[in-house]
Amino acid sequence: MTKAYPYPIESNAMSSFPGNQSGPNQVISLSQIVRTIRRNLMLLVIVVLSIFSVVAFLTMQMTPIYQSATKVIVDQRENAVLDVGVLSGLPADPGVFETELEIITSPVLLQRVVRKLELQKHAEFNPSLYVPTDMEVFQGNVKGYISSLLPGKEEVVVEEKILTEEEKAELEIVTAAQILASKVKAERDGRKFVFYVTASSTDAGRSAAIANAVADQYLVDQLDTRFEETRRTNQWLDDQLTDLRSELNAAERAVESYRSSQGLLSASGQTLTEQQISDIQAQMIAQEAEYSERRARLAAVRNSLNTGAGAEAMAEALQSNVINNLRTQQAQITRERADLETKYGPRHPDVISIVGEERDLRAQIDAEVRRIVSSLESEVSISRRRLDSLRESLGNLRGELTQNNQANIKLRELERNAEASRTLYEQILSQFMETNQQETIEDVDARVLAYADVPISPALPRKAVNFALGLFLGLAAAGGIVIVMELLDNRVSSGEEIEERNGVPFLGNVPLLPSGIGSKVKPGKYLIEHPMSAYAESMRNLRASVKFANIDNPAKLVTVTSSFPAEGKTSLSLSLSRMSAMTGSRTLVIDGDFRRHQLTETSGLKPKVGLVEYLLGEVELKDVIQKDTETELDILPLTSSRKTTRDVFGSKTFDAMIERLKADYDLIIVDTAPLLLMAESRVIAAKSDQVLVAARWRRTSRAALAQTLGVLREFSANIAGVALTFVDLKRLSKHSGAALSNYKAYSKYYINN
Repeated sequence: MTKAYPYPIESNAMSSFPGNQSGPNQVISLSQIVRTIRRNLMLLVIVVLSIFSVVAFLTMQMTPIYQSATKVIVDQRENAVLDVGVLSGLPADPGVFETELEIITSPVLLQRVVRKLELQKHAEFNPSLYVPTDMEVFQGNVKGYISSLLPGKEEVVVEEKILTEEEKAELEIVTAAQILASKVKAERDGRKFVFYVTASSTDAGRSAAIANAVADQYLVDQLDTRFEETRRTNQWLDDQLTDLRSELNAAERAVESYRSSQGLLSASGQTLTEQQISDIQAQMIAQEAEYSERRARLAAVRNSLNTGAGAEAMAEALQSNVINNLRTQQAQITRERADLETKYGPRHPDVISIVGEERDLRAQIDAEVRRIVSSLESEVSISRRRLDSLRESLGNLRGELTQNNQANIKLRELERNAEASRTLYEQILSQFMETNQQETIEDVDARVLAYADVPISPALPRKAVNFALGLFLGLAAAGGIVIVMELLDNRVSSGEEIEERNGVPFLGNVPLLPSGIGSKVKPGKYLIEHPMSAYAESMRNLRASVKFANIDNPAKLVTVTSSFPAEGKTSLSLSLSRMSAMTGSRTLVIDGDFRRHQLTETSGLKPKVGLVEYLLGEVELKDVIQKDTETELDILPLTSSRKTTRDVFGSKTFDAMIERLKADYDLIIVDTAPLLLMAESRVIAAKSDQVLVAARWRRTSRAALAQTLGVLREFSANIAGVALTFVDLKRLSKHSGAALSNYKAYSKYYINN
């Protein structure tokens, strides 16, 4: 099958808008967006201008607001005197800065600003002094009128309390402070230790005065707070010192009393018992050495005596003067005895006398040795008893020391308690002295870096921003409206859309004819009067497209139908038939709409008999076929009086008639009733060689067209394609991207186009 088009057509795989897409993979091109804007340009302009005008009007009606800012820096130097944090300086904690910002905008501080600047005397901060503008009065009246129309709650009458002048003045200050709170804000400058106190007002000078006054009152509040905290701290410290002093005295008395009761007297850091033990231990060491030495001497003397070594071998004897003298005498007598024995012999009386003396000396030496041994034994015994006595005393002292150590545990506990009381007392006393000194030199944690200047121009409204916002909102709203309209638009707009959505050929656009002055232009007559017009050319192309839809089997019986009435089906049928006749083809047009028989009326015929009479066998076929008054076209009309409920199109008579007519004519066109309304149209379509569906441009819905084509497919009809009727070629370019939509490019080829 082939298809012909009345104008050149570009292949277009995309619909004209997201709502017109035929598949999920299709995208929107720039040209589609441009066409969407073009066909909705007037709506876009109206919406944008409306919203922009409203925003501009409201902006111009707004009261100018001036803003001023005072710069305050926080001093991070520590001026505090208490480590417990009562008067500590501001740490670099974000939470502390947020707290300071809350203090700046606190009601108490703002009330001080109101009193200082007497803001309650200005209408901006005192609603009772405010005089509304005419616009505000009008808005209030409108709101009141609307509220009166709406069902609402019954008004509750509240009895007003009579206030004194002082109470009224205080209420005005509180109200002004509440209003001021909405006009003052404090913000931190990033992570710096800097605050910006910003004030807004309808008066430029007042905005600067408020910002500076808030900053000053913040500094004053810091001073007042510090002085008050210092005073309370001093009072607290004084009370603490009194209690701690009593506790310290009691603790020290308890220590001394316990030390005395337990005998824990000490000197040079040691108790007396510890000193005595130390002394006795030193004495024991010396006594043990002495005892060991004497025992050794005694043992040596006894050893000498036992071995018979004589007094000469004893060290003690050698050290004794008596023994030394006796030994000297003994040595002299021995020498004399030896001389006498040599001279006189051993029996000489002198020798015997000297021997006796020598014996006496020896006896004296032995007696002296025994005395020495006895003395050594006495010394050893005394040294041992003295050592035993020291050991006994040391044991007693150690037992006493053990008891003292047990008592020292309690003593140390008492001393610790006393020391703790003493330390806390000294610390509090030191802090008390420092706070007394600092009370006269207290400084604040912040200072003003830059006071606010009087602003030259208002901060609000920002006209440029508002105008830009109004333009943006207008564009956004217009775009949204257009998108919604396009999404809701279900009307057939272009041939590309028909082919993409329905899979049938698009046969062409039937132009909208220019309206005549005082009368409506008839398409069939216009075709004859303007054979070189765009309308006539569209009929030529439609005839070729329909007749040769199947080039191997050219169509002879063509049915023209539509979804609903008023879609140009009858005018299309008559014009197409006349154009076929004008080309020299033997053409017959059949009026197949039993109910309205519009083709008969449009052609200007008033027959007495027609198609129904022939199909009922009442007349011959040659009696019902009439000649068109304008062309060589033959018309098979319908009478306005004859109706029937019989299925004449499904009868064998109708089939035989069609076969007979095909032999006599080159092209037979049947104008049927709308397909979705009348069943007989479906029967005729099923018997036709080709079916031409007329859809009114920008009027027929996509759903209706799709349903019509679906019905034709159900009846196995051969669909030649769809033609758009009443097409405004000048507006078509806004809906179609095909080359045929460019009406100006082809208008020069037509006469009376």
